[in-house]
Amino acid sequence: MLGSWAIAADQGQGSKELHIVYASPGTIDAYRKDGRFPDSTVLVKEVYQAATAQMTTGTVSRANTLKGWFVMAKDNNSRHPGNQLWGDGWGWSWFDADNPLKTTSTDYRLGCKSCHVPAQATDWIYVDGYLALKR
Repeated sequence: MLGSWAIAADQGQGSKELHIVYASPGTIDAYRKDGRFPDSTVLVKEVYQAATAQMTTGTVSRANTLKGWFVMAKDNNSRHPGNQLWGDGWGWSWFDADNPLKTTSTDYRLGCKSCHVPAQATDWIYVDGYLALKR
């Protein structure tokens, strides 16, 4: 497990989504060594719709319904030129939970990259959110 994120609710307290991110074996050690994601690294972000309620500890959000997975595969060698899901050093795809065998992504530039622009300097990955990469 690489780390997790909570996406704040649009209105009110709590979260609207919870993201749990996993990395392929060896990724964390390799990144700690030289600050780079090795070729063929796979990152999987599992996305859940959150449910929020009051509990004795306060307002609590928890994973409620699996929405799907966002998958990135590191491609340092540009092995897929011209493919609309590969570019900027990664393969990018979203898979819906109700149909996980086929991506619904069609062009990473339109459906994926825009969310990652603030992380361009760190190879398009929000590395600050992953404590496992810092130890």
